[in-house]
This record gives sequence, structure tokens and C-alpha cells, in this order.
Amino acid sequence: MSDPPLYEEHQVLRRLKLRASELEELLNIGMVAPVARRGRDPLYWAIDALTTDYHNKRMGCALWWDFDLRKPRLLPDHAEWAPPDVPFYPFDNEEQQSWTRRYFKLKRACAPFPYPYPERLARRRAKLEAKATKAFERKHGIKRPRKSRKLSIGRAQLRRQMTRAELRDLVWSKTLIRAGADLGISEFALRQLCKRLLIQLPTRGHFNHKDPKTRPPRPALPPLK
Repeated sequence: MSDPPLYEEHQVLRRLKLRASELEELLNIGMVAPVARRGRDPLYWAIDALTTDYHNKRMGCALWWDFDLRKPRLLPDHAEWAPPDVPFYPFDNEEQQSWTRRYFKLKRACAPFPYPYPERLARRRAKLEAKATKAFERKHGIKRPRKSRKLSIGRAQLRRQMTRAELRDLVWSKTLIRAGADLGISEFALRQLCKRLLIQLPTRGHFNHKDPKTRPPRPALPPLK
């Protein structure tokens, strides 16, 4: 199978006949999304389908439509327009309508100033990019090497690479104070870490049993949400 064509940002702007600000808005609403990166530069795929006059008009509608019965005030005078006779005219399907609802919700939230929560926008764009990347990899049979599931736990020279199972075994083999001392962190920090990783902790008095066989058994690890 031949490698799919990937386009840099300047190629996308030229092929889709967009301005940089328009591409930024399309990225924010998820109408287009990068699927790979070369260094810090994003790479886009499957934009050839968007170069048709039909899709180019739809992208313009997504950026200019005002959701009212009058001609959008920001729509250029030379652009085609007809009074709407259906909700969210002129969009054909739910996906196109949801794109534009999302865009104008974002636009109303920040007008007339820049968006007040850029970190939220960055998280949303990262999710959209990850979703597009996974779809691209599934379609072309691209498999990434599995990331290590080990966590870096501890502080300074006592920091260790551990899995959730190894951390569970540690906290069930000794008290939290001693386990935290082994990792160079406090009992409270270790307790909060186990809570975040959904690791069940021994109950109070667990290690007071003289015979280890009488202690409650070690629980299984639930999957992370």
C-alpha cells in the first residue's frame, strides 16, 4: 500500500483557498485536524475531498452563517445566499450543523475579545487531533509501538519506575509510612497517588495481624477510566 499524501499547512491554505485565520477557526471547531507532525509542524491528510466547489462553499458557510433569517452581515456581498426554509440552512447533515453550532458558541463566548480560556481550547484541539490521528492510523494499518506502562514514582534519588501492580504490591507489603519512605514521598502523597490510580489500600490495622495468612487478601486492580 502506497503512503497517503500528507500536506503541510501552507499547502492546505493554498489548496483549500483559505486564509490563515480561517484555517485556525476550522481547527477550533474540528472541521479539519492534523493527523501527524514533522517536528512541530502539523501535517494534514484527505484534504483533496475538501477542494471541490461544494465543500469549499460548505466551509465558507460554516465560518459565515449567523443562524438567523436575515442575510449574515459578515457574508461578502458577492456570495450566494437565499432565505432559509429549514433550520440551520444551508447545511445538509447533522455533522455540518454541529460544526457550525460549536463555532458560533465559541464565537459568542469570547466576543469581542480573545477566547478567555485558551487552555480549554488547547485541550479540545488536542482531543480532535488525537481522534483524527487514530482514524488515519486505523485506515492505513499504521501501528505505533506500545508505550511503557511504567510510572515514574518517588523523589530525587529514590525515584523508581513502577507499574500499577508493583505499586499495589508495595503498599500491601508494608505500611504506607514505610512504603512512602522507600519512595521519598510522604504518606499523604502516596495515599493520593493510589487514589488517582484506583489502587485499593489496606484497612487500618491490616498489618497488626501476627499471622500473614489471617490478613485480608490483596485485591485485584480495576481498569483505569
